[in-house]
Amino acid sequence: MSQGLEQKDAWRVACDCEPGDALRRSAALQRAAASYGFDWPDASGVFEKLFEEIAEIQEALHAGNAEHARHELGDLLFTVVNLARFLGADPGEELHRTNEKFRRRFESVREIIRQQGREMAECSLQELDAAWDKVKRQSSQGEIP
Repeated sequence: MSQGLEQKDAWRVACDCEPGDALRRSAALQRAAASYGFDWPDASGVFEKLFEEIAEIQEALHAGNAEHARHELGDLLFTVVNLARFLGADPGEELHRTNEKFRRRFESVREIIRQQGREMAECSLQELDAAWDKVKRQSSQGEIP
C-alpha cells in the first residue's frame, strides 16, 4: 500500500473514532496528522504550545470570559495528548493510573483525619494539605502503594 493511501486510511480511521472516547480520538487525529508531516520536530514545540494555551486560559479568566476559557481548556487537553504521543504514552492509561493514585492517596487522607476523630468537613485546607503531603511522602517511600 502506498504511503498516501496509508495516510488517508489513518486519517479516516482517526476521524471515525468514537467521539465519546475523546482521548483516544485526539491521539488518533494527532498521529494521523503527524503522518502527513504536520508535527513538531521534537517535544519543545509541544511545551511552547502548552504554555501558550495556559496563558490563553488565564487571559480568558482574567477577562471574565469563562466560555472562552473552557474552549481554551479543550485546546490545552488536545496539546497534552500530543505530549503523550511524544512520550510514547497512552493518555487514557496515564490518566487512569493517575486517577487510581489520587484515589488511594485521598482515601489515606480520609483515614488520617478519621484516626484523629475528625470529619474532613471540619478541617481547614491547610490541615488537609498537610495530611496530603504526609501521604505523598509515605507513598514515595513505599509505605503506601
